[in-house]
Amino acid sequence: MKPGCVCWSGSSGNCRGEHPACCTWNALLASAPIRRPHRRRAIHERTSRHRVVACRRRWRTVHGIRRTASRSGIRRAERHAARPVGSGRTVLDLGCGDGAVSEQLLLRDPDMSLVGVDPDPALLDAARARLGDRARFVAGDAAAVSRLFPPHAFGTVVLANCIHLVPGLDEALGAIGQVLAGGGRLVFNSAFYAGAETAADLPLYAELVGTARSTARKRGLPLARSGGGRDPGLRRSAGDYRAALDAAGFTDLVTTEREFTLGPRFLTALCSTPMFATAALPGIDRVTAAELLTETLEQQYERAPFTITRRCVYFSATRP
Repeated sequence: MKPGCVCWSGSSGNCRGEHPACCTWNALLASAPIRRPHRRRAIHERTSRHRVVACRRRWRTVHGIRRTASRSGIRRAERHAARPVGSGRTVLDLGCGDGAVSEQLLLRDPDMSLVGVDPDPALLDAARARLGDRARFVAGDAAAVSRLFPPHAFGTVVLANCIHLVPGLDEALGAIGQVLAGGGRLVFNSAFYAGAETAADLPLYAELVGTARSTARKRGLPLARSGGGRDPGLRRSAGDYRAALDAAGFTDLVTTEREFTLGPRFLTALCSTPMFATAALPGIDRVTAAELLTETLEQQYERAPFTITRRCVYFSATRP
């Protein structure tokens, strides 16, 4: 779980990567190399896969998710991301949050060497409590990894739906390139980028935020002036990410963009993310802002039920 993850505060309180626009279940978890397990582990993994399939089906039923992207294109990208490369069993989970994605990677290959990095000490404490000595966690940000680790230390670097929170993309990609081994892979995704929302849904977002701000003023909450425009990470497009990867020298770039139709439970989770809540209601503490946005959303939905369409973009690239 991390700020910006769309199920950061879901009903279970535990982001398991089950939401397709969240922790990149297919593309990111596939970055862990697949090893042939012994019989007992094979039985466990088959059972885990059955549970994952059930979770996906439940998500599609409850949340009204409708896939509109090309399935064959998605599968080609996922097969590309799943190929073992370099020393792929040394994995850096960058922006690891509380270790939810790290945990899923370790379930895929318990013998991998995994390090998580995040700038939030509280989330790192939660990650250590979750995984104990199964992984190592270090305080830092994306631009600092080349100072935290020796060159060519990792076979895979994962950023699960947090690349939009990285302020200096070029500097971060340069640092990541230094710690990746030759042939190593960088895998990341985002559901927060220019083009993630459709034009038809923008009035719904505007009504939600505008009504919540009006209510905040009526209640005397300390609403501050908006910071002026979207956060730089949210203004990046898929093309901006491709250009940055090219400029940083990454090769074998695969990009997949998927579109989902999402219901009110997704929107409730979105309202609770720190990134959305603090941007929509600046000056108000995140918990209060999330509660007010959720209250406004429920009223808005009762007046006229609706769904939204949102896109998520996935990237896989190789360090030569």
